[in-house]
Amino acid sequence: MRRSVKALVSGIGVLAMLSGCVGIEPDGSSPSVSYTVPRNYQIVYLRAQNQAGECLTGKNQYDIYAQVDPDMQTGTVIVRSPLGGVVARSDIRAIDASHTEVTHTVWGHPPWDNGALQAMRESVLMDTSVCVAYK
Repeated sequence: MRRSVKALVSGIGVLAMLSGCVGIEPDGSSPSVSYTVPRNYQIVYLRAQNQAGECLTGKNQYDIYAQVDPDMQTGTVIVRSPLGGVVARSDIRAIDASHTEVTHTVWGHPPWDNGALQAMRESVLMDTSVCVAYK
């Protein structure tokens, strides 16, 4: 009985350590791409949110958190791992009524790498969800 409790406590400790290691780096070193698109920020926000829902959730293992601020004309779409780390993020900001600045950032480990960044960018530019293979 003591061994199973010890194993459980040890397993919880490892999970806690890993949860801090999975996700976008706060120091800005994670892969990202920024660009301007000739579309209203609300359309870009909806496109990023749709692509995340269609392509970035795996087999319903990842959660999507999306919010828009109409006063600031900004939006954010976040994909979180089962351990709570942010593995993908799209930040959207209106430049004017018909132009939006977009920044996509990913964790940097497959499948959250440059392939995912490219798919996120193409999805916004092409107005259709582009997915990469998530294993």
